[in-house]
Amino acid sequence: AVGTGVCHHGGVRRLISLIFVVSGLLIGLAVPAAGQEEAESVDVIEVEGVIDPTVSDYLRGRLQVAEADAAHAAIIRLDTPGGLDVSMRAIIRDILDSEVPVVVWIAPRGARAASAGTFITYAANLAFMADATELGAATPVDLGGGDISETLARKVTNDAAAFIQELARTRGRNAEWAEDAVREAASIGATEAVEINVVNGMASSLAELLQGMDGETAETGSGDTVTLETWDEAESRPSVGVRFQEMNLLQRLLHAVTRPDIAFYLVLIGLFGLIFELYNPGIGLAGILGGVSLLLGFYALSVLPTNWAGVFLIVLGVIFFVVDLQTAGLGVWTVGGAAALVAGGLLLFSGASPELELELGSLIVAVAATLVFFISVMTAALRVRLRRPITGEEGIVGAVGEAKTDIAPEGTVMTRGTLWRARTMETGIAAGSKVLVRATEGMVLLVEPWHEEGDAPAT
Repeated sequence: AVGTGVCHHGGVRRLISLIFVVSGLLIGLAVPAAGQEEAESVDVIEVEGVIDPTVSDYLRGRLQVAEADAAHAAIIRLDTPGGLDVSMRAIIRDILDSEVPVVVWIAPRGARAASAGTFITYAANLAFMADATELGAATPVDLGGGDISETLARKVTNDAAAFIQELARTRGRNAEWAEDAVREAASIGATEAVEINVVNGMASSLAELLQGMDGETAETGSGDTVTLETWDEAESRPSVGVRFQEMNLLQRLLHAVTRPDIAFYLVLIGLFGLIFELYNPGIGLAGILGGVSLLLGFYALSVLPTNWAGVFLIVLGVIFFVVDLQTAGLGVWTVGGAAALVAGGLLLFSGASPELELELGSLIVAVAATLVFFISVMTAALRVRLRRPITGEEGIVGAVGEAKTDIAPEGTVMTRGTLWRARTMETGIAAGSKVLVRATEGMVLLVEPWHEEGDAPAT
């Protein structure tokens, strides 16, 4: 019986071992098979809005990832009104040097590739357009702002025309129309663009694009010729995988602020925040919000085609509102401030393409918000600021408060239900400690630690 049991357990162990061995062999055979069957991928890089430094860094970074991952191709889905010349040229250099074939796809329906977008389209190995899309109007725009002389403008135009013609010859596209796009601001629709060899074809969906790309040849930056294989005719489906690439959160933020209306609002919000902080006797987030908004706003203005005379008028208009708040309490200075604000908004992006100009609706909203801010918020803040502390036994001097933050040497205290800035001559007062108000310096309290046995608080 014992021998039978031993034999039984030994057989079970051998069976388990055999199962593990067979499973290992199956897994070992399956892994290479999966790797062999895994399809190559194409990267779809989404690009929308102004071609600014953020878009340039994002797009070039995605092309580098496509190269590192040995992607079959990189598709740039493009919808742009144009952009900064320096950013555009950096993108084009990377497209021309790319070891992965680059395809520009102007999509979805209703999209356009104007100005810098036209140059990027011409730089790609292949270019496709969706129905109801537009390409062209590549006349150079100075997105750094400021007027340029007629002579300099002619030189810039000649340089841009020579550049896009060279791109056309490199990629075998219509060079004559490319020159017209620069010199005459010519634009073209998708159907005509295909007919005169401006783009390779039309594609209104990703499936149509992959089908249209299939069998096309592309020359990489190293001079190798690659034949694209992106569609399985037998099964009528893509023969490659698709990876969609998008901006990270910080890139989206920096790119979003380059919209003309957003840039305008950020400048106003920044000015409002700083003004409110100056009038507010307590500590708040207004100053921080205002500073961050101004930084983002001026970053956007440095990218957009900004007329800095317009910025000056906007700042002057806000100053007029402050003057009237201090003197007559919203009168003639307010009218002047509103007029300066309107003039500044109209002048801010004057001369830019229509897509980059400030819309009238955005300007009306900004003026209305400014009036509401100064009539309601700032009027209340001014009343608080003009409330003078009463000296003597009934004043705030001699009152006891609580340190809400460490005071070393400045911080925040709460006394008599109000939050105040505070300063001490001591080495430091920890948060939560009791403090005694010894004096005031404007809207700042001069405090020291309160010792219950030594000082008698004011009542």
